[in-house]
Amino acid sequence: MKKHLATALLCMLPLLAACGQDNNAAQGAADASRKTTSELRGRMQEVREKVRTEIQSEDIELDAKGADKDAPEARITPAGDFYVGDRQIEIDDAQRALLLKYRGHVAEVGAAGAEIGLQAAELATDAVGEAIKGIFTGDSEQDIEKRLENDIEGKIKASVTQLCQQLPPMLETQQALVESLPEFVPYADMDQGDIDDCMDEGKVDI
Repeated sequence: MKKHLATALLCMLPLLAACGQDNNAAQGAADASRKTTSELRGRMQEVREKVRTEIQSEDIELDAKGADKDAPEARITPAGDFYVGDRQIEIDDAQRALLLKYRGHVAEVGAAGAEIGLQAAELATDAVGEAIKGIFTGDSEQDIEKRLENDIEGKIKASVTQLCQQLPPMLETQQALVESLPEFVPYADMDQGDIDDCMDEGKVDI
């Protein structure tokens, strides 16, 4: 992921370097880049808040996979009610507590995944600023690439690691639900392999 993102961002550098032929044009481009970056970051913050609000206040939807992939879509409401299709499943207080705990795990993972996407978008806007700054400082493409790789390593990898660390307790809660609530079984599609993939490759598919 790191290599492909850095490569994609650096594709813009030769075009931006041409601005070095005209300092006034380059300065204007730098000013425009700073304004655009500021506006984008403001918009991204709005998106962050919207994602977290929706995750906390809306139903968490669950799809069946594997042998039970034809089972209807299920959902967990903010109150901890469990529906399979249009049918509300009767649950006791202990099952509701587990459903709310599982819902919390799903919300945390979803918010973390959204945050990683937003961080990638921020890095893209930073790349434009770095390229324009290089016009004035004389930095080479290799210098800029190294800074971008460091940013990706420091920001994106740390966020992915944090996301992966949330998966083991989520799996534990899922297994408790499987044992307590038979209707939940078709939607228990996470296993240790998902955790291993996330830790090894930064891949999350749950």
